[in-house]
Amino acid sequence: MSWKPECLIVGGGVIGCGVAWELARRGARVTVLERSVPGAEASSAAAGILGAQLESEAPGPLFTLALASRRRYPVWARRLAAETGIDIEHRPSGVLEVAFGADELRRVRKRFALQARAGARIEHLDRRALRREHPAVTERAVGAVLLRDDGRVDPPALLRALRVASERAGARFRTGAFVRRVVVRDGRAAGVLLDDGTVLEADRVVVAAGSWSSLVEGAELPPGGVTPARGQIVELGVPCPLFTPVLHGPRCYLVPRDDGRVLVGSTLEFVGFRREVTAGAVRTLLDAAIELVPALADAAVLRSWSSFRPYTHDGLPVIGSADVEGLVMATGHHRNGVLLAPITAEVVAALVLGVRPPVDIGPFSPVRGREPAPGVSASSGRRRVARRETARA
Repeated sequence: MSWKPECLIVGGGVIGCGVAWELARRGARVTVLERSVPGAEASSAAAGILGAQLESEAPGPLFTLALASRRRYPVWARRLAAETGIDIEHRPSGVLEVAFGADELRRVRKRFALQARAGARIEHLDRRALRREHPAVTERAVGAVLLRDDGRVDPPALLRALRVASERAGARFRTGAFVRRVVVRDGRAAGVLLDDGTVLEADRVVVAAGSWSSLVEGAELPPGGVTPARGQIVELGVPCPLFTPVLHGPRCYLVPRDDGRVLVGSTLEFVGFRREVTAGAVRTLLDAAIELVPALADAAVLRSWSSFRPYTHDGLPVIGSADVEGLVMATGHHRNGVLLAPITAEVVAALVLGVRPPVDIGPFSPVRGREPAPGVSASSGRRRVARRETARA
C-alpha cells in the first residue's frame, strides 16, 4: 500500500471498529482488515445487553472493567449520533433477573448481594411489585432483582455508526483480507501476511479477530487460547413493545427493541465453526420465552441466526500488549464484546500510542498464566508455536 498505516487492526467487529475510531480521531493512520464485511460475525449478531452487573457474580477485575465501560456508553452514544446521525439505541432500560420459585429467588438475591455491598444499585421486587411494574412477566414468577443501571444497545446500528465514524475520522477499511500471520522483524511486529502472500506493513498491529484470533499465527494468547462458542438467537415481533427492561429468566433472556421486536437468546455450544441454526435450540428458546412472557405466544417469528463468541477458559478477555513489541491483543470478550467495546477501545488506543491506559489491565494480559522459559524473564520474548491454520479474520 502506498499509504502506510501506523496501525493495522485485524478484525472489523465492534472491538476492531471501536479501536479504529478511537485511534483515528486521535490522528493515527489506521487500516482495518476484515475477512468479510465489518460486523459480519458476532458483533452485529449479538443481543446488545450492557450487562455489567448481570454478567458478574461478584466484584473482581471483570466487574470493574465492565462498570468502567458501561459508564462510557452515554458519551459514546451521543458522540456517534453527532458524528454519524445514527441512533445506536443506547437505552438504560435496566435488566430484570426473574425467579420462578422461592429457592431460586433466594439464590438470585444472594448472587447480587456482594455487588450491593460494593456500591452497585440492586433493587428487590416481590411478587406484588413485579406484577404491578412489569405485568407482561408470567404470574408464575415469585419475584425479581432489578439491575437498574444495566441496559442495552442495538448492535447492527452500533456497528454502522462505528464504521461511518471511523472512516470520517480517517480510518481505512479493507475487506476480503484473510490474515495468515503477524510479521515480526527484529523482535517487533512489522505488519501482517495475507493468504495471497501480500505483506502489509505497519508500525503497530492489533489483533481483534474475535473467535478467529487463535488462527492468526504469531498472535499472543494465554493458555487455551480463544475458542468459538456458538450462540443461537430467535427474533420475534409484536405490534408494540410488551416490556421495557431486558428480562433474564431461568432459561433465556429477552431483549426488547424500540419497534416491538424481541430477541430471544441464547445458547452456548462448543461445536467449532459450525454455523447452523438448529430446530432443538429454536424450540428450547421459544418455550423459555413464552414461559417468561406468555403474550409472546402470539408473536411473529421473524428470523433466527447463530454466531461465534470468542470464549476464553478463565472467562476473562485478552487485552494488552504481547511479548512481541508493537503487537496488541484485543479479543476473547465472549458475551461481553458490545459491553466492553468502549473501554477496550480506550485501552488499546493508549497502548498503541504509548500512553498509560485508563484502567488496570494486568488481569487481562495476553501472557497471563505463562511460565517463562529458563533464563527468560516474564517480560521478555518467548518461543512461540507456529499455527498451521489460516486466519479468517
